[in-house]
Amino acid sequence: MRNDQIFVLLLVVLLPMSGCFDGGGVGEAEGAQDSGETSETTVVNNYYNNTTTSSNIQERTWYSSGDTYFTYWNDDQDVRSGYQRCLDYGPVYDSTTGEYIGEDCRETGYPTEASDWNVTDCTSRGGQIDWSQYTSTNNFRTAPSCILEFTTIATAPGEALLIYQMSGLTMNTVCDGVSLYTSSYLASGAEYAVAPGSALTCTHEITKATSYSQTDGSTSDYTDRQSVWSIVYAIQDTMVV
Repeated sequence: MRNDQIFVLLLVVLLPMSGCFDGGGVGEAEGAQDSGETSETTVVNNYYNNTTTSSNIQERTWYSSGDTYFTYWNDDQDVRSGYQRCLDYGPVYDSTTGEYIGEDCRETGYPTEASDWNVTDCTSRGGQIDWSQYTSTNNFRTAPSCILEFTTIATAPGEALLIYQMSGLTMNTVCDGVSLYTSSYLASGAEYAVAPGSALTCTHEITKATSYSQTDGSTSDYTDRQSVWSIVYAIQDTMVV
């Protein structure tokens, strides 16, 4: 048999066997595309993308605090702030018999010092009277504010305080002995706000300033009114650099 005949015979034998080494080749790939199946490479990429995203999210524990409080305070005198009031109570005796009648006002006038105000209603509720607004004796005519201290949040270096909800309150942040007062942290439409001092050792005092109201029983008597204070926050770990 000639060499050219042998070569033709080998081609006839080898051509049908070439499909066994192709692993499906183009035919199966086209079949997968025609059937709408997702390729294996895409599935793997999605898996890795999901894993990467999850590992970068830190879980946060949310905390909430709140209670009710009286929105005003008074000193049990039926007198408006800024008006003359009783400055001295004392025993009263019958001018004829000398018999003790009871306690009554022995002096009226405008308050000229802190002792002219009875602040028991404020302090008995855990509040503190704020006299810092007064620079002269004339200013004692108007009633001071009663500062109610509700709660304190402590943060260490590397902890950021995230405020999610806080309305009508004041936060006094003290970091390494330095104070910073802020009346409102949440901007309109913001999910949360970050309190200052995340790189320092800080305490965040939540307070409310309540005003004085007379107790005359009229429609303007607000002394028994109550409100609700509340705060929702989380503490986020940060890296101090």
